[in-house]
Order: sequence, then C-alpha cells, then structure tokens
Amino acid sequence: MITMSGFPYNTKDMLISSTILSTTDQDKHTRRSSLDSQALGIMNLSLAHNILMHRKENAKSLWNYLCDKYGSPGPAFVFVDYQYTRHFQISGNSDPASQIAKLNTLYTRLEENKCNIPSLICIMILLSIIPQS
Repeated sequence: MITMSGFPYNTKDMLISSTILSTTDQDKHTRRSSLDSQALGIMNLSLAHNILMHRKENAKSLWNYLCDKYGSPGPAFVFVDYQYTRHFQISGNSDPASQIAKLNTLYTRLEENKCNIPSLICIMILLSIIPQS
C-alpha cells in the first residue's frame, strides 16, 4: 500500500480505475454484451425446462417476460389470504390494535390482488372476531 499526502492508495485500485477510464465505447459495448450473455445463461440454468422454450435475446427481455407471466400471485395465494381473514382471531389478553392492523394488511393485500371485499363485510367480520369478555 502506498500513501500519498496522508491518504492510503492501493496501486491495484489505481490500475483498475485508469483501465476503466481508458476504455472505448466498443470495449464498453463488448463488456456489456458479455455480462448480458452471462446473466442470460445463469437465468436459463435456473429455470424449469418448460419455461426454457420461451427463448429471449437478452437478459432484460427474459426478465420482463418472466415478470409479466409469473409476477402476480395466483388464485391459490389470494384464497389463502381470504381464509386468514375468515379465521382471524383477536385474543382477549393483548392489545387489539396490532391484531387489527394485521387484519387490515390482509384486506389491503386482497385489494391489491383485485379481490375487493365490500367494507360492510369487513366490518361484520371485525365485529364477529371481537372477544366476548
């Protein structure tokens, strides 16, 4: 390690930074293309065989395709959240504010997944889970 006017300098970092600054646009394009090919290869190795038949030309287009196709929760996920709201319980020996916040989070997730439950039903469910004592 070399020190210069009180600041430590690493000669290896200096060589790397000067190499990056001296690259041309063609070198940048080649490097970006190489990294894109590596990313695409890693993504393809991680995918199931039935998804591999959807070949894409670069990693970004494959990622966008996967997000569009598989990025939203399915009906089973929405049903599980709905089941949690139906079987939700508020314990009588703790502060109900945090438990009501959890229930509100479940309703928010249901709304985000386009499963709108009318507010009257939400209120009736809340009234039914209030402890009797």
